[in-house]
Amino acid sequence: MQHAPSDHKELKMLPLSNHHFAVTLRRLALAIVLFPLSSLTVAQTAVPAADLKGLTDPPGLKRYAGAVLVYRDDAAYDEIKFPSGKVNDVDDAYPHLAASGKRSSVQYTLPASRSALAVIRNYQSQAKADGFQTVFECLGENCGTGPGGGQVKFSIVKAMLPVRYVNQVGENTAAVCGAYYVSPIRYTLLENKSTGVVIAVAAATPEIFSTYCSDAYKNQLSVWVTRIEPQAREQQMVAISASEMAKSIDANGKVALYGIFFDTGKADIKAESKTSLDQIGELMKSRPDLKLHVVGHTDNVGAMEANMSLSKRRAESVVAALAASYGVNRARLTGNGVASLAPVQTNSTESGRAKNRRVELVLQ
Repeated sequence: MQHAPSDHKELKMLPLSNHHFAVTLRRLALAIVLFPLSSLTVAQTAVPAADLKGLTDPPGLKRYAGAVLVYRDDAAYDEIKFPSGKVNDVDDAYPHLAASGKRSSVQYTLPASRSALAVIRNYQSQAKADGFQTVFECLGENCGTGPGGGQVKFSIVKAMLPVRYVNQVGENTAAVCGAYYVSPIRYTLLENKSTGVVIAVAAATPEIFSTYCSDAYKNQLSVWVTRIEPQAREQQMVAISASEMAKSIDANGKVALYGIFFDTGKADIKAESKTSLDQIGELMKSRPDLKLHVVGHTDNVGAMEANMSLSKRRAESVVAALAASYGVNRARLTGNGVASLAPVQTNSTESGRAKNRRVELVLQ
């Protein structure tokens, strides 16, 4: 039997001399070594020479000469417990001056030739001319010795910034490059008693940071400023009546409540929640067979595990208040938390986050 001719030609290996073979091996070894190194090369975040795109100074805040704006966050209404003494752990109680109202928070970077002391004194001098008094001032260990040492996310600086700061600055931004691990922090708290405006300023030099950050950050000074101006909270989400709660539960199996208030990161019910609690108590009294799940919801700011615990503790606080103050049998209620797993609006805007922070009564 004859086989059809093949289209493939036989490959013939050319002999390599010992010299050529050795050269080939060396080239191969070099390629193996160099390839992973080149593949790991990453672009580093440079120190910005100008304000980051879209950022401007908020009204009422002045910057130190030569400072570059790398972060800004605003809220129409917020509350900050500004440290007025040592902060050894931001999750524990610490001396503070609580202020609520319109908030603006910024972070600057500027050459380290401008000392932290010079920056703090400059802000104090300007504030004094504007009618402010220095409430508190500290340096290094006198500001506290948190579990993270010089890490901003554990320090007195975190307490003066919005709770979402750590998430907002991301991984490899100019803000985080200037904030991860810093030299002894200088901090001052300023208050204008006639206007109620409170300003906190902190300054420190970056010492250790991500490999994604340029070494030039070691020659920079980071400055954080938060300002709160008293302003009444907009009552867009008011307490609803017991009859309105009943209608929503009958129609939808649940009702969302925005009139139960908590401090940021806390589960203690604030006094202004009484109107809503009164109406829930009235609902439970008028419908003695009604059984409900009380469900806490948060926005997506902060760690999921922490928010899951927080939302559950808040719901349990509502259950406890209804049992203690309104005589509701605990067997008719359960306290549950789902963190940010069931948003009703986007978490990318302040208004959306406000809608997502709620307590729901869900029919059992």
